[in-house]
Amino acid sequence: MIRSLTGKILDILENLVILDVNGIGFEILCSRSVLNSCEVNKEIKITTYLQFSETGAVIYGFASEREREFFLRLTSVKGVGGRTGIAILSALSIHKVVNAISSADVNAFMKVPGIGKKTAERLCFELKNITELKSITQDSEQIPKSSGHVENVIDALLSLGFTRSDAGGVINLLRAAHGEDFNKLSEEDLLRMSLRELHK
Repeated sequence: MIRSLTGKILDILENLVILDVNGIGFEILCSRSVLNSCEVNKEIKITTYLQFSETGAVIYGFASEREREFFLRLTSVKGVGGRTGIAILSALSIHKVVNAISSADVNAFMKVPGIGKKTAERLCFELKNITELKSITQDSEQIPKSSGHVENVIDALLSLGFTRSDAGGVINLLRAAHGEDFNKLSEEDLLRMSLRELHK
């Protein structure tokens, strides 16, 4: 099983990243949090899941182990295959998926390409009692203790009318997506990326 891949990004095509790993180009279907941290020629480590099906092998990419495990929870639901699972994580952040499940928001899932009403209802019903989802919700509502410029971005988001849950969720999302590079982001870049995520 391929658990992660590290290499240079050769190209980015919608939700597909082509990663050069020691001269071998891997096609990886990635979540939105990965795509947001990708740039052509950038060196990056992507957490992965290799899935075999009748149509062949597919590698899915995630920003963290937690996101990978969340993907596996989504695909445990009948009617939700790997491509549908990655489509959910490409259209919605983990925070928004958890909120949709917690509030039984069927319409949120129906906005994802390929998901109909029955599958959306099944996602809300089958995952509503999973304890891991509750812990993710709690984590996303907690604003992480960070450096001064991160606190300034959080204050700016609150002043713009976003909730503490929104601010904590998007900061955690960006932290997971950028890893060690998160602390190198300027205040302006962090605010810009946060607003872009919150307005999706």
